[in-house]
Amino acid sequence: MAAVLAVALVVTPSAWAVELDAGDWYVTRTGVQDAWGQGVTGKGIKVAVMDTQVVLDYPAIAGKHVESKLVLKDGATWCMDRKKELRMDVSDSGLRAGDRGLYVTHGTMMASYIVGDGSGYDGGRGLVGVAQDAQVTAYPIGFGVSWLGGDVPLCKVGGELDFATVLRAAVADGNRIVNMSFESEDRPELVEAMVDAWRAGVVVVAGSGNDTEDSGPRDYVGEPVKTNRFPGVLSVNGADESGNANRRDGGVTLLAPAEATNGYAGGDEREVEVDSGGSSSASAITSGMLALVMGKWPDATGNQVLQSVVRNTQGNTSGEPVFDQDLRAGFGVIDLPRLLATDPARYPDVNPLLEAAVTNSERHEETRGMYTDRSDWGDHLIGTVDSFDLDGSTPIDVTREASLVGEEYERQKSAWAKVEQCRKDGGADCMQYSATRTGQAASSSSSPSSDNGQSAAPKSDVAGDGASGADASSSSGSVWLWATLGAGVAAMAALIVVACLVVRRRRRLQAAVAPVSSAVASMPANVSGGGRW
Repeated sequence: MAAVLAVALVVTPSAWAVELDAGDWYVTRTGVQDAWGQGVTGKGIKVAVMDTQVVLDYPAIAGKHVESKLVLKDGATWCMDRKKELRMDVSDSGLRAGDRGLYVTHGTMMASYIVGDGSGYDGGRGLVGVAQDAQVTAYPIGFGVSWLGGDVPLCKVGGELDFATVLRAAVADGNRIVNMSFESEDRPELVEAMVDAWRAGVVVVAGSGNDTEDSGPRDYVGEPVKTNRFPGVLSVNGADESGNANRRDGGVTLLAPAEATNGYAGGDEREVEVDSGGSSSASAITSGMLALVMGKWPDATGNQVLQSVVRNTQGNTSGEPVFDQDLRAGFGVIDLPRLLATDPARYPDVNPLLEAAVTNSERHEETRGMYTDRSDWGDHLIGTVDSFDLDGSTPIDVTREASLVGEEYERQKSAWAKVEQCRKDGGADCMQYSATRTGQAASSSSSPSSDNGQSAAPKSDVAGDGASGADASSSSGSVWLWATLGAGVAAMAALIVVACLVVRRRRRLQAAVAPVSSAVASMPANVSGGGRW
C-alpha cells in the first residue's frame, strides 16, 4: 500500500468531515473525493439495496436518506423464518443497534458504502459512502444475522419473500439503480422481472461471487437463472488498488475497489477494520459511483450510462467496449473520472451487457439458441446446455422464459435504429423512439406497487412454442437436457427433482442423461462477500 494512503485526509465538503485512512482508498484514490469537491454527490438519485435487514440507526447512515421497505407476496404484512425464531413486519422491517446482538449487517454495510458519512459507534470510525446525497431504500430479502457471508434465514412463515416481487417493487418505486450484493438462483419469474427492469431503464448491479478458484463460463454469455450472471446485469468483482483480481471468471463484467477496504468482521462488532471486502463491497461501491454519474448526467438513460461504463474503463482508449480475453477483468476497472467527464448521451440506448451476452451466446455451439429459439421445446420448461464453464464440468440452465432476453435485445436494437433514422431525417426529440422511452408499453407488468410496496402480479407475455421469431436453424448444434414438467408438477414448490430426457438437434450425439431441478430457491442461497461478507 502506498505510503500516501497512510496519511489522514478530510472528506469534503466539510458537512461530512471525517478523517479518511488507508481503508478508504475507494474514496481517496478513485476520483470520488474530487467529485464531491465539484458538487457531484448523487443528489436526487434513488438506489435500491436488496440485501439483508439494515440497522437503521447505524451512525454512518442514521442521518441519511435511508429507509427500509419489506415487500411480501400476496399482500402479507409479516413473515418469520422456518424455525419461527425471527420476524419482520411490513410496518417495521429495519433493525435497531443491539437488536439480537447486532450492530451491523451485510445490508447495513452495503447501504453505508453508498451513502455512509463515516460515523461509527462510540465516536469512532464507520463506513464512508461514495454517493453522499443519494437516497437509499433497503429492500430486505433475508434476516439480519451476525455472520456477514454465507446462507441467511429467509421468510417462510406468514408471508414469503420473492425475488421477482421485490425487484418489481424497487423498479416501481423509481429507483434508478438496484444493488444486489449476493448470488442466487431463482425461479423462472426472474426472467420477466429482470427484463421489466431493463424496459424501465433501471441499472442492476450485482456481486459476482467470491470463489477463490477460477470459475464461471468461458465467455460472457450470461446465465438466465442466476441473479448475478443474468444477461444485462453489471456483475462486479473486487480488485486491489492496482486493478488486479484474484481469479478468472467469464461471468464478470467489471472490476471495482474491494481489497484492503474498511469493513466489519461480524455483525456484533462495533469497530471497523481493514480487510478484503469481496464482490459485495465492490458492487455497492460501483452502485455509489453510478449514482454520481447519473447525478452529473441526469438526461442519460441507464443503458447509456452502462455504455459509458464499459467503453471508458481504465486503460481503454479505443472508445469501444473491450472484453478481457483472459477472463479476469470483464470490460475492465471502473474509471470514475472519465465517466464524470464523458456525457453518456452520446452512446446508444442499448444495454451493452445484454447485447454482449446475446451475441456471444450465438457464437458458441454449446450456447447457441439460449435466448433466441424455442421452436422445439414442446412442453419443456427448463433446459440445460452442454458444459460451458472454464473446466468443462458445469452446464448452464435455461428457462423457457429466457427467450424474452433475446426479444428485449432485439427491441432495444430496433428502437435505437429508429432514433438514428430520426436524427438522420432531422427530426425533433428523436429519443422518444428509444428503448427506455418506449419500454413501459413493452413491459409485462405496468401496474404500480400496492400499498405495502408489492407490485401487482405480472401478466405473462411469454408465447407458446416458438415464442421467439428467430430462425430455428440458429440453434442447430445445441444439445439440451429437458426437465419435463406437467401442469400439476410445475405448480409445486421449488427444489423438486424430476426426470428428464435428452433432445438431439440435427443428429448430434446423445448427451449423458441427468436429473435437472425443476426450479430452484427463490431467495439467495449465498450472500456474496469475500472473507468477512
